[in-house]
Amino acid sequence: MPANAGGKRIRPALCLYAGALFGSTGAALPGAVAVELVHNFSLVHDEVQDHDAERHGRPTLWALLGTAQAINAGDFLYSRATDALLQGPGPAESRLAALHLLTDAVARMIGGQWADLSFETRDDVTTGEYLEMVAGKTGALLGAPLAIGATLAGAPMATAEALGRWGEAIGLAFQIHDDYLGIWGDPDLTGKSNTNDIARKKKTLPVLHALATPGGRVIREIYARPALDDGDITAVVATMQEAGSAEFTRDAASRQAAAAAAILETIDLGATRKEDLRAIGAYLIDRDA
Repeated sequence: MPANAGGKRIRPALCLYAGALFGSTGAALPGAVAVELVHNFSLVHDEVQDHDAERHGRPTLWALLGTAQAINAGDFLYSRATDALLQGPGPAESRLAALHLLTDAVARMIGGQWADLSFETRDDVTTGEYLEMVAGKTGALLGAPLAIGATLAGAPMATAEALGRWGEAIGLAFQIHDDYLGIWGDPDLTGKSNTNDIARKKKTLPVLHALATPGGRVIREIYARPALDDGDITAVVATMQEAGSAEFTRDAASRQAAAAAAILETIDLGATRKEDLRAIGAYLIDRDA
């Protein structure tokens, strides 16, 4: 990826920050490299599965090179991620512990992606199933960088794992807000379509909320069609607006943020560091893109 490419690089930043919390940004660097490579591997594969031809206004890899080569590229990125940890400096015990955290997060992420894709052909998805999916697909790869960075910097495992749980809770709020942006976000700011989720009949949280209201009948009828046109998408959005799904989704993100705040209080960190983490969480949740 060119150095001037878009993207916030949140995951490596979290990893480096966690290392700094425990005295060594440098020790966390291999972890930051690994989580960014894993994130990009997941994006390459997700774009194939979601048939997204653009990201941030640029053609995706499969659109440029074809599906087969995009899959190869994603696999290569994952291999480099594990190698970054195995070949990095520092005690072997810490690097192996970090690698375990990474591979566990990848397994959970893939499970979440599996569930997300399966939801597209089901009409009985529950809110609980949705949250479990998000915990894997997004939460795992926001919690793991924090746990990995802390582990590489020598933090006690219990502390590193608690920091990871805080990141996972923030990840839930992050994804819920992302679902909101996927429908009501400005494409010029997000770099992504705000119609693609509905066109693919995805069961995001606002859709699930609207399905449980009297207006859900309209969405079920539209989602039963082989393909949706612009009029169908407009009707689905209007139904969600009438059901109050936008407000419900924002409130759900706020509840997850409150859960993260409760976890943060259990971690043995100073007041200043906790305040910094609260600011990071607010940035992730309250963004426009």
